[in-house]
Amino acid sequence: MSKKKKFGLGLILTGIAAGAGAVAVAMLKKKKREEIYHEAELKAMNELDELMAEAENDEEGTCCADCGCDNCCTDDELDDESEDEIYEQVSTDEDEVIPDDKDNNSEPQD
Repeated sequence: MSKKKKFGLGLILTGIAAGAGAVAVAMLKKKKREEIYHEAELKAMNELDELMAEAENDEEGTCCADCGCDNCCTDDELDDESEDEIYEQVSTDEDEVIPDDKDNNSEPQD
């Protein structure tokens, strides 16, 4: 083999090794980023669970603290009378008709 062929073969092998090394480094960086992302995701989920648990605990004890009654917290739905009042209000609002001052048969002016 001549010196040119040996040099060319050595250059090709060096290029292949450098490419493989670059791919390996990129794969390691990607894996590290995925691990960091996964850890952050787990931490955020744990914090959310803690906040939700605190909110449930707060809602249980302070619902009737202002008024002192026992049943205002359990009755969150509207009763039939207040629902009827709301429906009457909506129906009277829809029944109002605004009169139109213009004739529908009028021709456009030039």
